[in-house]
Amino acid sequence: MKTLEESIEYTTNKKKNQISRLENSHFHQSIEDLKLFLETGKGIGSSSLKIEYLGAWYHWNFIYKYLVDQEIKYDLLSASTYYNLECNNWCYFLGKWKENFKSATSFTKSIKHLGQMLYLGQKEDAIQYGYFLLKMLYGKQYDGWIVFPTHPWFLLELFCRWQNINLDYEKLNYPNNLGVYQSALDNWNTIDTQLLSDNIDSLTKFHIAQSDEDEQGNANDENGDGYDLEFTSADYFIFPIEILMWLAIRRDLGLPEYRASSQNKLMQMEINQLPTKKISKHEDTLIEKCKNKLMQENPDITFEL
Repeated sequence: MKTLEESIEYTTNKKKNQISRLENSHFHQSIEDLKLFLETGKGIGSSSLKIEYLGAWYHWNFIYKYLVDQEIKYDLLSASTYYNLECNNWCYFLGKWKENFKSATSFTKSIKHLGQMLYLGQKEDAIQYGYFLLKMLYGKQYDGWIVFPTHPWFLLELFCRWQNINLDYEKLNYPNNLGVYQSALDNWNTIDTQLLSDNIDSLTKFHIAQSDEDEQGNANDENGDGYDLEFTSADYFIFPIEILMWLAIRRDLGLPEYRASSQNKLMQMEINQLPTKKISKHEDTLIEKCKNKLMQENPDITFEL
């Protein structure tokens, strides 16, 4: 997108379309399919997709509710984050059961869900999930992952520096450089508020310019592979979780707070202010019952989360 205003307009229209068109498939049918698994055991593999659908559904509503009604419904984001976490939890369980099963939510999405947990103040759960994602990164689920896009590597590096974790770069398909993110990473724990503001202004301009769902096949797609832009989902066009995760980590460390500069309209948006208190983790008895059924049928295997 060229401007924040374009991002807002596009995102509003896209979320409206998704919510109205996909309510049955992503919400109602997903719940019915999970109930069917609970009753009959059918759909073990596809259940992870249904859980992921629920995560997407709640995220769409979180973004749309803010853009249309100017309400920040943290409970919607907490629900979205919970379902996406449980999707990977389910997939990893099946991967331990079936040697050839290695499906999972993409690392590009999953690391953002970790960022959302930190944004919501769910620190302990976020740390546990971060270590879980590292297992997947080195394992068959992500197999060292891919070089592009770059921002998930920035998020991973932030988590590891925060938790004093040394990455094994020989096992990773790490990018040659992190581009605009390198300066932010070099100064991730700076106490210089002007330097912090300058870095976030740079990341914000990059975020807006690199947000587009219609990239593939057009002039922006230089390689013809659909992967030339960093942000290709409107779920995050006006919700820069890569910046918010950084700010959440800084807050946890007691570093100087960030104040958006006068020209940074994206970071001035209310949705991009960290919540002042921890948002409770979402719970769903249907998901827990489905997990219990899977464990009863595979007593030698446990869930990681």
